[in-house]
Amino acid sequence: MKKLLYVLFLFSITVKAQNIYTVDISAVMPQILSGHLKQGSNIAPNGDKLEVNSLYFIKNGKPWYPVMGEFHFSRFPKSQWEVSILKMKAAGIDVLATYVFWIYHEEEEAKFNWESNNDFKAFLALCKKHQMYVFARIGPWCHGEVRNGGFPDWIVKRGNMRKNDPAYLSSVKKFYNQIGLQCKGMYFKDGGPIIGTQIENEYRFNNAKGLEHILELKKMAIESGFDVPYYTATGWPGSNLKQDELIPVWGAYPEAPWDKKTTKLALSDNYLFGTLRNDPAIGSDLLGKQDEITDYKGFRYPYATAEMGGGIQVTYHRRPIINSDDVTALAYTKIGSGANLMGYYMFHGGSNKIGKLSTLQESKASKYPNDYPIINYDFQSPIGEYGNLKPSFYNFRVLHTFLNEFGSELATYTACFPDKIPVNAADANTLRFAVRAKNNSGFVFISQVERQLQMNEVKDVQFQLKLKDNKNLVFPEKPITIKNNVQAIFPFNMDIEGFNLQYATAQPLCKIEGNEPLYVFFEVDGVAPEFVFEKNKIKDAKANNATLNGFPEKYQFSKLLPGLNCIIELVAANNKKVRILTLTSEQAKNAYKINDPKQQKLLISNTELVLSGNQITLTGRETAQLDAYPQNSKLSSKAKWNSEKSNASIFKTYTAKLEGGEINLPFEEVSDVRSFLNFKNKLPADNRLATIAATNPGPQYQTNLSPIEGAKYYLLSIPENIKLKQQFFITLDYFGDTGSVYSNGKLIADDFYYGKPWKIGINQPKTKQLLVQIVPLTEEIKIYFEPGIREAISGKERAGLKSGKITFEEKITLTIK
Repeated sequence: MKKLLYVLFLFSITVKAQNIYTVDISAVMPQILSGHLKQGSNIAPNGDKLEVNSLYFIKNGKPWYPVMGEFHFSRFPKSQWEVSILKMKAAGIDVLATYVFWIYHEEEEAKFNWESNNDFKAFLALCKKHQMYVFARIGPWCHGEVRNGGFPDWIVKRGNMRKNDPAYLSSVKKFYNQIGLQCKGMYFKDGGPIIGTQIENEYRFNNAKGLEHILELKKMAIESGFDVPYYTATGWPGSNLKQDELIPVWGAYPEAPWDKKTTKLALSDNYLFGTLRNDPAIGSDLLGKQDEITDYKGFRYPYATAEMGGGIQVTYHRRPIINSDDVTALAYTKIGSGANLMGYYMFHGGSNKIGKLSTLQESKASKYPNDYPIINYDFQSPIGEYGNLKPSFYNFRVLHTFLNEFGSELATYTACFPDKIPVNAADANTLRFAVRAKNNSGFVFISQVERQLQMNEVKDVQFQLKLKDNKNLVFPEKPITIKNNVQAIFPFNMDIEGFNLQYATAQPLCKIEGNEPLYVFFEVDGVAPEFVFEKNKIKDAKANNATLNGFPEKYQFSKLLPGLNCIIELVAANNKKVRILTLTSEQAKNAYKINDPKQQKLLISNTELVLSGNQITLTGRETAQLDAYPQNSKLSSKAKWNSEKSNASIFKTYTAKLEGGEINLPFEEVSDVRSFLNFKNKLPADNRLATIAATNPGPQYQTNLSPIEGAKYYLLSIPENIKLKQQFFITLDYFGDTGSVYSNGKLIADDFYYGKPWKIGINQPKTKQLLVQIVPLTEEIKIYFEPGIREAISGKERAGLKSGKITFEEKITLTIK
């Protein structure tokens, strides 16, 4: 019997040992190359300096982790640019990338348009006002799901594009010169926001002719005024990785709606930690299959990304639903794998304009591989087509707040991978993680996510880190369970004001400077927060809403109850205090740091919030609650705020009533739409193929209302009291192939049905009635939908409007001191 028990004991040890994941972080740091990249002027009038080496970017002599988000100024109303820039700042974005689409600005040869939503100079001025860096992607070919990839029709008609053809280069030179005039005085060297430019896009320059052409474009850009710290080019489909003129940038998307198939795609390796820097599926519709590059030994550039999918745009034939985990998991994975610039495409959606001569979206009729909506470019991005915030906005905020705060250290840490890794993308059992480390300190990055795969939780997890000097760190002391879809960052040997945090099973968020510094962490779903500190420099320790256990060489804090009053306090020998606050994950999503030079502050809001210095704008339609640290923070506002302090918390709580609401949208079905047609000032018609297949007809609606056989029509009536408001949202719960909305017979919004309610922002206060056209989804049309979407309407009516809602919100502005 004893022998049997002994065998069972050994078996249990063996089973648990299988979930000890070992990572060797003792290796020597890679050699860093400096001064070899041929960048432009990098010193601003105030003395700020931007540099780069082969591992990371540098700001004022310190490692810098840029967070870049794509927003196309020409796809969004000029009147709302400023608010959108502030929303991106609130999301932790500090570099805004934008395309300058040639066809938007020179649709007709030699007739340049920089007015209204095309006013690049005004956009740059707003970025400068709010200290938002800009990365200008100037093409001349951009893609961006724009007609001809951004080329004007007259350039396409002439031919010989994307090569050193004299006529082509002459036209590019004129376009670059025009952009240069818009950017004059706006470069970093002038005290402006432009810190970089991307030359071309998805251009193959791993051959002599390709390299010669792209370097000629860089030369022309410089001659047009683009003297900037950073020059980049997409690393795909093929790039010269020995040249020193352009930093290659990479990307990864959660889906490939440009793929020709209308069936479920294979699982993606993008969700695996490792050395793969680029998604081989990017641009495969135009560029074909690309080689996977995984060997970056002796690499000359930092691992920088520009097209991490912030979402994905649906195509006519592929309509995936992208949720928050699908995109944030990509970021956790690539950061954990060594990325040192996180750039998203798109972070802010928009709307395609309708040009003077044509529509401006990519389509098969314009000889490109895919059909996209005429107007809608929502991209399922964190900030939507109309500036509306999605769940991914808040989940990205958490990650970006960490990068903004701790990125300077992280950028110098190299990626290390465990002894046990997933067999392939379909492995749902092995823990997915990597370590970024340097000199025995670092972070464990976890992302237990694979889109369209039900991951299993991993039990009895411990991390064994092989340190220098033959030492090991095993944590946590008691094994933990990592649930499916968990994304997390755990620190180890982290310096907190001279105290050594051996490890924590909570995620770092930010630091609030002050006489008593406050380090903010938050709980990870399904993992009990625990902090273990070395004892040798701690004079005293205490905790609120946590259990303190003292050992000869350490302090252990466990059984934490995360919230505003979950506080650990440490005191040094000189009586200096430091506090560690552990929030709930929901509080962390809504936590905002204010970098007030007099006193940094932390705000936690239950409603949408944007910051401009010490000015706060809240938007919502219910009671707003704002928790402010420190407690001596004071709000001033025209709105009536109630405030209270709590002895158990270090925050002061403010509440106010916001006037907003949601009402049902009146609508009626109409059968005769002749009175709604547009007979004057017609918009240019969308191009259509001469022949179409019944299995893939593409969008059938038009820019000017045109009756379609079998389509349903609904008249929406906007209540009088709503028309007085500057902006409101309409949400339509419909089904069919496509939906399109017309005002006075002209298309103002469209949607390819993919199973989610359609949200439309209305910026026309005088709008009284709108007509909705819903084209039926017939059985023969072959489209990829997520499981359950098509089946819900199969065999029933093929088109219809179930319900409509109108939502409106109040904005209030206040100042915090």
